[in-house]
This record gives sequence, C-alpha cells and structure tokens, in this order.
Amino acid sequence: MADFNWQTGYHRYQRYFTDLSKFYQKKKVRTYTGIILSLITVIFFLFFAIRPTLTTIAQLIRETKDQKNVATEMEKKINNLSEAQVNYLSIEPELLLVEQALPKKPEVALLTKEIEALAKQTGVGITSLRFSEVDLTTDGKQQEKQEIKISLNVLGDYPNLKIFLGNLMSLRRVILIEAFSFQTGKGESNILSLNLAAKAWFLLNP
Repeated sequence: MADFNWQTGYHRYQRYFTDLSKFYQKKKVRTYTGIILSLITVIFFLFFAIRPTLTTIAQLIRETKDQKNVATEMEKKINNLSEAQVNYLSIEPELLLVEQALPKKPEVALLTKEIEALAKQTGVGITSLRFSEVDLTTDGKQQEKQEIKISLNVLGDYPNLKIFLGNLMSLRRVILIEAFSFQTGKGESNILSLNLAAKAWFLLNP
C-alpha cells in the first residue's frame, strides 16, 4: 500500500475547506446556525431542567384532585351524620318507651310494682306472683334477649279481672300471656280466681 502524502491530500481537499468557510460566512447561514443551536439549547433545558418541574406540577395536580375527592367524601359523611342526628332527635322521646318495653336489666322489682299497682287500680287482689330465675352471665356472647317467666294468681269479680287482664297486656313493658284460666269460688260468691302464665324479656348486655 502506497504511503499517504499529506501535502498532496491537503492540496486535493483545500478547495472543500475554502468553500465551507465561504459558505459559513454567508449571513443566512450564520442566522440559521444560531437558531438551530438555540433550539438545541432550549430542548436540552426543557428535557433536563424543566421536565422535573413539570413532573412535580403533575404530581401536585394529582394530589390536589385526590384531596378534593377526600373533601367531598368527608362532606358527604358530615351531611349523613347531621341527618342521622336530626333523625335521632326526632325519635329521642320514643327511645324511653323502647327501653321501658325491653329494658337492659331484668327490672323484676319494677315489674312487680307495676303489676301490684295495676291490681290495686282494678280492684283485684294478688294471691301469688312468681318469677323464674334469671341467668345474668354472658360468657362472651353478644347482646341477646333474655326471658323471664311469670306465674300469677289474682282474685276478683269477672269484670275487674277482665280489665286487669287487658291492662296487663297494655303495660309499657312487653308481656306475652301464654295461658290463663278462671276458677269459681266456693258457694254463690262472685269472686273468681285468675291463673295466668306469661313472659317478659330484657336485653342482656355483655
């Protein structure tokens, strides 16, 4: 392979370098070259400098949208709570009646007084009143309804006994009469004996 003579090569390509220098000296070429370099510089800063800022802005927009959704859900919950409070206040006077109908304790003493007061009002006499034993242990169970069995014997004339029986079923405390029977007294007396078996309930709290 022949040795490369740089002098020969220089003279061969000298006109190309001269033409390129003359080409760059033209005003339009200088202008376009400056514009292209400026665009390249702008693109560089857009990609490496402004891009993180744009990413941060997009993240902030997402977080703002999420916070708006959370605020909307919280507003809904607040409105629901306000509505629930209004509904509660509207039925609050009736809650006492519900608790009296189905108390959270056996309240046997109170029930006894109510039955005795009812007998006195209707003019009948109680000869016996018995309640079944109540199991107050929960054993980790959830709140459940517990039963109290009632056995009652009352003396009086038929109209008063009938009123007593009707009023007993109308007490605020829920009482279910399972069975009842009348027995006549000795001789020609109008006094009857009313025997009944009933149930009452209470809620056993764990």
